[in-house]
Amino acid sequence: MAKKSTIISNWPKYLLQWGVLAALIVFITGIIPCKEPADPEAYCPMGGLEALTTYFVNGSLPCSMSSLQIMMGIVLAAAVVLFSKLFCGYICPLGTVQDLLLKLRKSLKFKGINIKNGSIADSVLRIFKYAIVFWVFYMTATASELFCKNFDPYYAVATGFKGEITLWMSIIALVLFILGGLFINMFWCRYLCPLGAISNSLKFWIWIIVLFAIYYVCGLLGLNIPWFIFLGAFCILGYLLEILHRRPGLQLMYVMKNDAACTHCGLCDKNCPYGIAIDASTRKVKSVDCTLCGECAAVCPTKALHIGACQKTSGKFWKVVPAILTVILIIIGMWIGRKFELPTIDVQWGIEQTAEDGTVTQLKDPFSLKTMEMEGLRSVKCYGSSMAFKAKLQKIKGIYGVKTYVNHHRATITYDPSETTPEQIQENIYVPSSFRISTPDHNTVDSLKIITVRTEKMYDKMDINYLGLQMRLTGRKIYGIESEFACPLIVRLYVDPSENLDEKWLKDIIEMDKLTMPVHGGGTKEIEVDYEFVKMEDGVNYIKTEDYLRKMFPEYRSQYKKRVAEYEGKPQFIYEIADESFEKPIVSRYMPYLSSHLSNCEGIIGVYLTLNKDFVPSIQIRYGAPMTADKVWEEITKDKWTITYKNNDVREEDAKIAFDEKGTEYEYVEK
Repeated sequence: MAKKSTIISNWPKYLLQWGVLAALIVFITGIIPCKEPADPEAYCPMGGLEALTTYFVNGSLPCSMSSLQIMMGIVLAAAVVLFSKLFCGYICPLGTVQDLLLKLRKSLKFKGINIKNGSIADSVLRIFKYAIVFWVFYMTATASELFCKNFDPYYAVATGFKGEITLWMSIIALVLFILGGLFINMFWCRYLCPLGAISNSLKFWIWIIVLFAIYYVCGLLGLNIPWFIFLGAFCILGYLLEILHRRPGLQLMYVMKNDAACTHCGLCDKNCPYGIAIDASTRKVKSVDCTLCGECAAVCPTKALHIGACQKTSGKFWKVVPAILTVILIIIGMWIGRKFELPTIDVQWGIEQTAEDGTVTQLKDPFSLKTMEMEGLRSVKCYGSSMAFKAKLQKIKGIYGVKTYVNHHRATITYDPSETTPEQIQENIYVPSSFRISTPDHNTVDSLKIITVRTEKMYDKMDINYLGLQMRLTGRKIYGIESEFACPLIVRLYVDPSENLDEKWLKDIIEMDKLTMPVHGGGTKEIEVDYEFVKMEDGVNYIKTEDYLRKMFPEYRSQYKKRVAEYEGKPQFIYEIADESFEKPIVSRYMPYLSSHLSNCEGIIGVYLTLNKDFVPSIQIRYGAPMTADKVWEEITKDKWTITYKNNDVREEDAKIAFDEKGTEYEYVEK
């Protein structure tokens, strides 16, 4: 009976809690199809706080974390300081499931383990979540990867145990989460949740500000205290305040108690999921564990309890205020997070030099440097690709720094105008690329027409692929597309001689706001683009179809110099396996593994991926005695390949390419 009346009378909490849980289940499981797969950590405040810490420590964001997650973390902190742990009480799916496990135990009518707040067992168990906070944030900041994902039970279940997890950690965490929550009230939230530890610490925000101030002053005085010492101090201070003080102040809202109306029946204590001693409280329920969930007020028979800012703030309206505030804060966080973005990396080089004795020598006058913006860098989409982009920039003379914004695929580049120009930087960065849309029949089409257009905002290596895929969907006889750096960019289209593409059609295709891309497994996704069509050049050129096919095929050649010299003048052979599927990019990607494996075999001279005389994609293996065609087939069809990564790193790995039919052998002729 109590369960039913609580759910009805405290409907704002259950509506929001169960609504969020249901939405997560629906979108993550794909019951409602989405254009893009649901990201289980898209709005995770824990990931946002980890990312923010990494940014302060390293000047970079981990993996693909964006300002949206960071703003969710900041919103959570603001909610804790101003109101209470609203995220824990109204949003968190782990908290919701812990609450459901508690209700399940009560419905099954078996007695759990009662760990009283303030007891020795309670105080000892609470230290674990602070130890986890230190572990998680230390590992995240040092590795620039969200370490919490390794054992987070929500992330493991949401990804079907296929995410970036450590299996044994995830299994242990999930077992503790379920069994602990079944036998001990809110076990995960009280004793193991790192976000709960941070939230509890932020309730004592004045002490945290004092700790920050001490750390900052030490820095001004030249006492460079390592960041992890500060992190340890934060965890120790938070733990001590939680077990010794337990009564934070200066919130704007509390569970308020009318002592005159209270009959001390004890129902509030029994119904509080955290076991807070509400009955013993006077006026305000000040507990570090309180989430303003309203369960105590919902069960009070005399209405002596209510959520509000003072004794006078009673009534039905205040019952829904925490839920409304939670929704408003989430909306604010989402809005700011989408408008504002921190750089994933913010690094500089060559501007100053620090000697061993700590002396700093200025190599460049910072005021002489300028910045330029580059947009549409679709290959810059995470921390790793940002670092790869930075490594490329470091090789270009005149560049001294970069900030990347992966959410909007753009970068701010710092350069010296006396050494280089924005145009030269673009030229050095740009990688000419090509994309084969379809394959013309060289037996029926002798030559192809080349149409040249000029474009802007297509300086990322992925842009040609995206545009080529879009042109494939039109059904027109366009066989390929390639780019060449120029201002504006040169884009060449290889089309059937019978196909007439006018300027308007090309402009409409290139300047589409969104490209509709097919995805693996069926369906499509939309990619926002901002390409600009400048002009279509007059006149057309032609290319022989055979030359075009060889031009567009991604050839691979690997020869072993010592064996080439050793077998010079001796009989050599080619073992060829032809297959149309060898044109797939994955085959090119795995050719170095095949070459490494075959390099261990006596008599193998070279490995090639090319078009054969009939213009069919083929893998060709060049060899001489004592190697034979049968031995080549035996080697390439082994279940395990021997692959050398470094001199001291040789591994037995599963074969990367499967071969179904035997090839043909013929004599090698030097070209």
